[in-house]
Amino acid sequence: MILKNAKIVLENNIIIGWLEIENNIIKSINEGSTDLDGINLNENWILPGFIDCHVHGGYGVDFETGSLESYKLFSNKVVREGITSYVQGSVTNSLESNLMFMSEFKKFMNLNYKDGAKCLGIHLEGPFISPDKKGAHELSLLEKPNIQTLQKLIEASGNNIKIVTYAPDLQDGSFTKYMLENNIIPSVGHTNISFSDCERDYEIGFRHITHLFNGMSGVSQYEPGLAMFSLYKDDILCEVISDGIHINPDTLKFIYKVKGPNSICIITDAMNAKGLDDGEYKLGNLEVIKKGMKVSLKSSGVLAGAGATYDHNVRTFYSAIDNLSMTNLIKMTSINIAKQLNIFDKTGSIEVNKIADLVILDQNLNVKKTIVEGKILYESK
Repeated sequence: MILKNAKIVLENNIIIGWLEIENNIIKSINEGSTDLDGINLNENWILPGFIDCHVHGGYGVDFETGSLESYKLFSNKVVREGITSYVQGSVTNSLESNLMFMSEFKKFMNLNYKDGAKCLGIHLEGPFISPDKKGAHELSLLEKPNIQTLQKLIEASGNNIKIVTYAPDLQDGSFTKYMLENNIIPSVGHTNISFSDCERDYEIGFRHITHLFNGMSGVSQYEPGLAMFSLYKDDILCEVISDGIHINPDTLKFIYKVKGPNSICIITDAMNAKGLDDGEYKLGNLEVIKKGMKVSLKSSGVLAGAGATYDHNVRTFYSAIDNLSMTNLIKMTSINIAKQLNIFDKTGSIEVNKIADLVILDQNLNVKKTIVEGKILYESK
């Protein structure tokens, strides 16, 4: 496959030219024009495919739908957002329910499904979180970080848990060590931890933050918390929900100014109502209301996941930051999280011999095509 007459966003520069895909691999990247037969992209952008490391669901599906067919459906649908890889988020469930969902999810992962975006595993968000910052998680199902519980979940999932959100202040550091020893990314979130108490587990090795500013101890000159620690440490990668609802666009400017493009990854945190009509839905066992892109608990109005698509969040972030370059944008959509997930040798940027996971965007950053492993799996009408 030849993709020509395009603006190709490489890791450190942009070229106007064409690229060649053979089987599922980028064979060559070339400046200028070509007479070879191919797809004329009319000066649209070619970017590395988006990687969403924190998405619960959408299009009527989530982790808790708990069926092989629903997991396949979700993989099929998210390519319309430019997503080529994702980590499937869970919410807080009972151990019994989680074991059941994990078992079915294991079957899906074993399929090595090729007709949609690639699922990289599970982002376990709960139950190991703080009641003080539970957000839209069911209080009665929460538990302190527990290695034995996590071991059961890892086994049931077929070793497919990639990220765990947890409250480090509710354990003695052993839970953090266990995750790192088992190649799981410890992601700090849904916690009321103080700035100074973050230091212990930072020294142990956590370098990932679950949805910055949401569900965490915040910014205070008297009682600084996780949000301030996340901004203070340059080498912590912060998930950012840039839908314009969870974080004010002016706060996005502030985050970008402090953290820079190398320490941010754009996520959706989307739940099953993404892509569906406004109305009443469920997040786990909790009743929620979707209105536009906003999803909130019916009981309290607290934000409950999100209803925005990945490409919407990309456009929102891009519009919030003055003179944001495309080379810096792809760090936040693809490169940083690919490095964090230890898959950057295969995907996450446009390089010869890497997998052809690509998204084609028009000048307004709308998704025109999504290519997963060299196959066009989505084309806009």
